Amino acid sequence: MTSSAVTVQRPLPPPAAPTRRALRTGGSVRSSSSRLSSYLTLLVLWGVSISGPVAQTLTMDRTKAVEGVKFTIAQAVVDAWWVAFLVPAGITLFLLVFRVMFVRADITPLVVVLLPSLWIAFDEFSHARPVSEKVLLPMGIAIAIWALQVRVGDLRLYALLATGLAAASMVLTAVAPRLVYMPQSFDLATDKALLDLPLLAGFFSHPNGNGLFLALALPLTHLFSRWYLRWSTAAVLIMAILWSASRTAVTGVIVWFVVVLLATLLRRSWRAVTGMLLFGLCAAVVVIPLTTTDPTAFTLRGAIWQFTLSQLSGVRWLDGLGHSWFTDNYDVLKDALTTAAGHGHNVFVTYTVTGGLLLVATFGFVVYRSARIATRLPTRESVAALGFLCVLAGLSITESAWRVEAPDDLFAAMLVPLFVIATQSPMLTPLRVGRTGEQRGESARGTLPLLHR
Repeated sequence: MTSSAVTVQRPLPPPAAPTRRALRTGGSVRSSSSRLSSYLTLLVLWGVSISGPVAQTLTMDRTKAVEGVKFTIAQAVVDAWWVAFLVPAGITLFLLVFRVMFVRADITPLVVVLLPSLWIAFDEFSHARPVSEKVLLPMGIAIAIWALQVRVGDLRLYALLATGLAAASMVLTAVAPRLVYMPQSFDLATDKALLDLPLLAGFFSHPNGNGLFLALALPLTHLFSRWYLRWSTAAVLIMAILWSASRTAVTGVIVWFVVVLLATLLRRSWRAVTGMLLFGLCAAVVVIPLTTTDPTAFTLRGAIWQFTLSQLSGVRWLDGLGHSWFTDNYDVLKDALTTAAGHGHNVFVTYTVTGGLLLVATFGFVVYRSARIATRLPTRESVAALGFLCVLAGLSITESAWRVEAPDDLFAAMLVPLFVIATQSPMLTPLRVGRTGEQRGESARGTLPLLHR
C-alpha cells in the first residue's frame, strides 16, 4: 500500500514591525524620489506665492510705495519662479497619466476639491463673462498635488518656511525698519498695536496680510515630531502675529490653541469635539454678517457686509453677480464705504456676492470632506489638519481668507495645505490607531497591513 503524502505548511512569518520613519510619518516609507518631488512642488508653489512680495519689499521704500504699482524686479522674480514650475509640472503630467491609466487612484477627493473652481468657471461662462486663468490655475495645482500624492506630513516644510519668513521680518525691524513697518507707524505704535511697537507688515503690503499668512502656517508646526521644534516654530510665528496686530490673525492663534488644548486634554473624544468647534466656526462665518446691524461693528465691516449683500436679489442669491464684481465696482465701493472695500471681509459675503450660495455650498462640502479625512489621520497629522481647517474658518469670519485664485500672496498658505488635506487617501496614510493598538486603513484592493506601535 502507498501512503498519501503529508504536506506540512509552514506558518507565515509575523508581519515586520514598522520602522521609526513609518510611525513618524504615519504611513509607509516612500522612496527618495517621491519625497523629493513632493517637496520640490511645495517649494516652487510657495516661492511663486511669496517671491513677488519679498522682491517688492526688498526693492522699495514703503513710505513711497503706490498702491497697485509693482517694481520691475518683483515681476521678473515672479516670472522666474513660474519658469521653474514647468519642471515639476512636466513630471506631474507624466504621473497623472500613469495614475489614471495604471494605478487608478481614487479620484473622488480630487473632484470634490475642484468643485468651487468648476462652479466659478461654469458660472462665468454661462453668463458670457471671461474665465480668468487665475481661476483655472488652482485646478491644475490641485491635480498636481493629487497626482504627486503629497502627504500632510510634507507640509512641515511650509511651517519651516513661514517661520523663517517671520524671523527675517522681525530681524529687519532693527536694520531696515522702513521695509517691514507700516508707514503710519514708523516712529511710534498706533492704537491698534498689541506689543506697543510699530505694526509689522513684514514682506506683505499690510499687517493683516502678514498675520493671515503666518496664522495659516501655525497649525502646521504640530507636524514636527520633536516637541522643541513644534513649540519654537510656533513661538516665532505667534510673536510675529502679535507684532502685526492683526485682530483676525490673533483670533486664528486662539482657535489653534483651543484645538491643541482639546487634543491634549481629551484623549479619546477630541476629534468629535474639534469637529463641533469647526461646525460652530463655519456657522459663525454665515450668521455674523447676516445678523450684524451696526455699520461700525468689526472695524466698519458691518457697513461693508450690509451694503454688498444689499446688491443681491432674487436668483442672484444663487449664482452671484460675477467673479470680478468687487474689482469692477471698486470705485463705487470706495466712495460709498472705505478704501478697504475691495472684498467682503468675510468668506460668506465675498463669495455669495460673486458666486452665489451655490459657490458657498461647494466650500462647505470641501470643508466637510476634508474634516472627515483629517479625523482618520494619525494623531499628529490629524491635529495639524483639523487645526488648519478650524483656523481657516476662524479667519474667514472677518477676512476673505479662502482664496480661489492663483498666483496670489496667500494661495500657498491657504489653497495648497487645503488641497493636500482634501486629497489624502487611505492608500497614502493608514487610518488612526484604534483601541486595540492597530492602525486600520483601506486600499483600492482591500485592507492595508496592520501596523503596531
